[in-house]
Amino acid sequence: MSKNAAQKAEKASKKAGGFKLILFMTLVGCFIPFGIPTLLVGLGLIPTLVALATDADEKRSGLATIGYLNFAGVLPFWIDLWTNGQSMDVAMRIIRDPYSWVIMLGSAGIGHLILFTVPPAISIFIKSRQEARLDVLREGLKQLDAIWGPDVATMAPIEAVRKNKGIQ
Repeated sequence: MSKNAAQKAEKASKKAGGFKLILFMTLVGCFIPFGIPTLLVGLGLIPTLVALATDADEKRSGLATIGYLNFAGVLPFWIDLWTNGQSMDVAMRIIRDPYSWVIMLGSAGIGHLILFTVPPAISIFIKSRQEARLDVLREGLKQLDAIWGPDVATMAPIEAVRKNKGIQ
């Protein structure tokens, strides 16, 4: 990698780190005016913050999957906190209840489960469809061979392309 490309990559990573810091500070700043009980939301969204810091995917699919489900798990308790007066008693009742933590963190766990099971399952499905299509094409090649002879149904041009592209 050239020196110029390395400098550009370093600037891009610094820019991304700065964006994460600004986003984190904005989230903290949004919770401060509403008091400490609303920080319950911040505690419940810890898996989302971890996903924000660790997701290396360019499309941020992990952050989206984990974040949306984690937020869906925190939302009922956030609404409960706001409808019951946003007092420290209500916040402590929610924090002390283990079921609230199971729901908040379990929803993030479901996001992890989806993130790590759905893409491999889809790739297996796509691969099986491609193999079935390849079988259909091979059968068509056999039919061409039976009707027109081996000169028409040869795979020589295909093999030449495969060798040029390095495909096995």
